[in-house]
Amino acid sequence: MNADRRRILESFRNGPTMLTAALRRFPRKMWVYKQVSDRPSIHDTVCQIADNEVIEYLYCRSLVATPESTTTGINSMPWSARLGYFYQDIKEAMGIIRALRRFTYHFLEKLPEDLWTRNADQCKSLDQWLAMRESYYPEQIRRMERTYYEWLESSSSTRVVTAGCRTVRFESSVFLQEVTQENR
Repeated sequence: MNADRRRILESFRNGPTMLTAALRRFPRKMWVYKQVSDRPSIHDTVCQIADNEVIEYLYCRSLVATPESTTTGINSMPWSARLGYFYQDIKEAMGIIRALRRFTYHFLEKLPEDLWTRNADQCKSLDQWLAMRESYYPEQIRRMERTYYEWLESSSSTRVVTAGCRTVRFESSVFLQEVTQENR
């Protein structure tokens, strides 16, 4: 496996760890906060990530098993209201996320080279699919951070949060990296 693909695959594997670390920075009392009713809360986002992980697990395996197929993705964005994400357990959703990522990672690391670059007709190659999946968690974390900042603005003007008897300054490496790039 080439070095670039290995780096992306390792980053892909670490997605659930990145998500868990991000969730620890947000106070649980605000996980259901929505500034606008049609935008997802942090809780909704985690449940949606679990659904997407299932979809992408199947899509990845389809790319390998039937590369000539024109299988397309499923849009899970409108599922939140109909599937009752609000009532679903975050721990169970995280369990799904961790298990499927781990299983997919081990599946991908054992694939022969020729399966990575082939693509049939209009379909993506595994390399293209992996690159898209690797960036998915940072995008979702940025979305959760925006929700967090909206919650902070609506509840107070300070950026310091009390979490479990200690004061924590919230800093996001993902968000700060985005702001730094925008200011260049």
